[in-house]
Amino acid sequence: RSRERLLLLKNKHAGEPCVLIGGGPSINKMDLAKLKNTVTIACNGFHYKIPEIGFSPTYYTVEDPLPAHDNAEEILNNKSIKIIPLDLMHIFESYDDSEVIYTNLRRSKLTYLSPQFPLFSKDFADESYWGGTVMYYNIQLAHYLGCNPIYLIGVDLSYVIPNEIKQRGAVLESVGDDPNHFDPRYFGAGKKWHLPETERMQLSFSRALAYLDGQGVRLINLGVDSKLQDVPKRNFDEIFL
Repeated sequence: RSRERLLLLKNKHAGEPCVLIGGGPSINKMDLAKLKNTVTIACNGFHYKIPEIGFSPTYYTVEDPLPAHDNAEEILNNKSIKIIPLDLMHIFESYDDSEVIYTNLRRSKLTYLSPQFPLFSKDFADESYWGGTVMYYNIQLAHYLGCNPIYLIGVDLSYVIPNEIKQRGAVLESVGDDPNHFDPRYFGAGKKWHLPETERMQLSFSRALAYLDGQGVRLINLGVDSKLQDVPKRNFDEIFL
């Protein structure tokens, strides 16, 4: 059923702009209400922002099992179309939500050390590829939807590790407020998250930019205070009046 629904989404928004919303604190400096009538893709703990802006994003994703586990109920309670990797189905299957579409995310197709990392999906209904950030998953989805240009906001690419933190390998557990996202509850006390690898994230955005450029699709960073490199920068308020 998910594949059938995915096929119906191919080029559904051909030639339309799409805004991919990251979780960086910078989105608090932006009037997201301007995006109400724009195709949007949000993720992870964005549900904390929905009451403030007054609308649900068009699509909602989660790719990492940690925020998927911590936010499953909230993710499914919004009105967005949910696009979620099949290997997270066990987290969501106890909830009855016909809006969930499961996808084939290839998490281990290539290692980070491979010169080809990360691959970019040529057919999201068939497979997509892991790039160390949910935003890479979302860029592949936006391209499948036919969106052009694809705008990024909230990709601040800047993280601090609080002094008080529980750590087990690459998994961190917060004991206080989250300083790295737009809401202190995002990865707040008791929530788990993976150690951020900004160099790997940057590599994924650069690879997406190169691929999309070859397809005639523009990837543009509209973020404020963003440390993202390579991706062309524009002003949010000039694009969305």
